[in-house]
Amino acid sequence: MLEYTNMHIAFSIISVGVLVFLAYFFAWLFKFVRIPDVLLLMCIGLLLGPLLGIVPPDFLGEAGNTIVMLILVMILFEGATKLRLQYLQKAILGTLSLTLISFLLTTLGVGFLLWKFLPLDAVLSFLIGAIIGGNATAVVVPLIEKIKIKEEAKTTLFLESGLSDVLSIVLTLGLIASLEAGVFHIDSVVFNIIIMSVMAVIIGGISALFWSFFLNKVHNVHNSAFATPAFVFIVYGITELLGYSGLVSIIVFGIILGNIPTLVSAAKEKHTFLYAMFHPQPLSSRELSFFCEIVFLIKIFFFIFIGISLNFNDLSLILLGLLLALFIFTIRIPAILLSLPKSTPKFDASIITVTLPRGLAAGVLALIPLQRGLENGQIVQDIAYAVIFFSVLLTSLLIFLIYNTKIRKLYEHLFHEFAENPKEGSPEYPKKPDL
Repeated sequence: MLEYTNMHIAFSIISVGVLVFLAYFFAWLFKFVRIPDVLLLMCIGLLLGPLLGIVPPDFLGEAGNTIVMLILVMILFEGATKLRLQYLQKAILGTLSLTLISFLLTTLGVGFLLWKFLPLDAVLSFLIGAIIGGNATAVVVPLIEKIKIKEEAKTTLFLESGLSDVLSIVLTLGLIASLEAGVFHIDSVVFNIIIMSVMAVIIGGISALFWSFFLNKVHNVHNSAFATPAFVFIVYGITELLGYSGLVSIIVFGIILGNIPTLVSAAKEKHTFLYAMFHPQPLSSRELSFFCEIVFLIKIFFFIFIGISLNFNDLSLILLGLLLALFIFTIRIPAILLSLPKSTPKFDASIITVTLPRGLAAGVLALIPLQRGLENGQIVQDIAYAVIFFSVLLTSLLIFLIYNTKIRKLYEHLFHEFAENPKEGSPEYPKKPDL
């Protein structure tokens, strides 16, 4: 028995090492074939879980959701520290309109299709639309780091994923409450979205300034690299306990902390009282490098976990998930035409159009109807999980095709009113990889 246990432990440790090396290989492979490593990691999870049954979906037990949420918070924070204020100012208006238009078109379109063509009532149909209405921050963040598009476009995709998660969460919870109570009030849902977002921005901003004032002391402590992530977890938890959006709070926290050098420069010029008293400090290059390595490692197991959690028992629901994913990618085109500024390069608009992965927020929200005993809760979960998988698959496939085939010309023709792409040879030119 002891020998079997030792062999099992040794095999598990070897597997972890192999997975890490595979992740490095997948990241290297992306440079040549533009197949996102997140898709390949999900396929490993799919192989280990639903296909071979080596690892059950509930292998993490009751702590699974907490662990996965901690991973998401860390991914979100690390991505936010890379956003720069000059790009935020250019992208914010386009991002807000894109988020609202894309989310509404997706939610209403999916809800209407399910209501008309499936034996589901209206509220449950639009509930599914709300669950799969937002982009996946944890998929978008590592993906856009590897795509050669302008910083404004990367900022747009990052902010859209975070804001759409908030819309998805609030609207989903509102619809679930309506199903339980038998009454739906749209005004209260909209009010909650605004309050959750505004208060989360305030909490995240104040927390970032507070932490920057103490960073000079933290930097003098040995082995303090993880102090900032620990404080990030605290900020997220407090925001959620107060009933606001922890995701938005972390985005704001990361943006401000990542832009402290710019803010400090402005404060010096104006001789502000806060700068004179506290001398806010930026994150060190060692900390930023550490965060990047940590996110790379936890991303491996996060996407494998998503693959393990997928449910493919009902083929009809799998097909439905594929059709809904195709609809989401189709309805994205008018959303881009209506919302993005025409100064956006055609190539960037094409990439933004096909970057539509669904992920953790949709997966967690899809569990709630079943946990609360709502009728057809299992159908909601199975449809959402299928859409998650196919949306990531289609995102990966279409990005690959845009880089390597004439599909790029088709998409750029759709956006003929947008700006021309940067000239070949410029730093922003989206070069085709050598295959």
